[in-house]
Amino acid sequence: MNALYCMTGCLLLALLAGHSEAQAQQGRKIVLSENQFKESFLDNVTVSGGIRAGFMYKSSLERVDAHQLYIHLRRDLDDPRDTLCVNMVSRDGRYTASWQYAIGSQPAGAINIDLPSKYQEQMASYPPDALVALAAIAKQGCAAPDLQYIPASWGEAAQTDAILYVNSGNADTVIGIPGRTERIPCAKITAGSTVAYDTQCVIGKEVLDQPKSIFLVRTSFGNKLPNVEFPVR
Repeated sequence: MNALYCMTGCLLLALLAGHSEAQAQQGRKIVLSENQFKESFLDNVTVSGGIRAGFMYKSSLERVDAHQLYIHLRRDLDDPRDTLCVNMVSRDGRYTASWQYAIGSQPAGAINIDLPSKYQEQMASYPPDALVALAAIAKQGCAAPDLQYIPASWGEAAQTDAILYVNSGNADTVIGIPGRTERIPCAKITAGSTVAYDTQCVIGKEVLDQPKSIFLVRTSFGNKLPNVEFPVR
């Protein structure tokens, strides 16, 4: 009886411990302090940003919520030196933000990021595809060239297809995958001001199943431009 009782009790405790651990992972949250978070909101913008602007899962929210940004670790982080590097930009170029966080070793899954924004009202005026985040993991600091990108989302999201937001300008852009001849098409964004980014590329879940570097393949007026690498973790 004692052995049976122990087996039953131990199994129950193990199940409860596993359930509690799963709940803790699902509820992981990073609350940034004001001195960690840099942001600006401008009345007028005259200069566009870089080529890569955002890497997001599709949102179920109608508007951006500063308390509902999630980053999605598709695989475990096993290096205590790992740093989370994030840049954000609105499509009209008026809002920008950036921060880095010593995230260390972490199991795979979603982590909620609470942003201490002074511009929460302005942020809430944007639909989710008009203010995007570009999140990456680095081992040698956010200025190092070893960044590996991970998806983000406004609100909780399923790990399905992701959208890469880029600033193509006059170039036609597609996504190239090493070892494959086919290209992933990208489409110009026609809604609203497109100062910071003007193109979106839907990247299928199967492409993200393994860590790899994909490439932005660009041509402008028939001339091939240098490929832009996009390492996906």
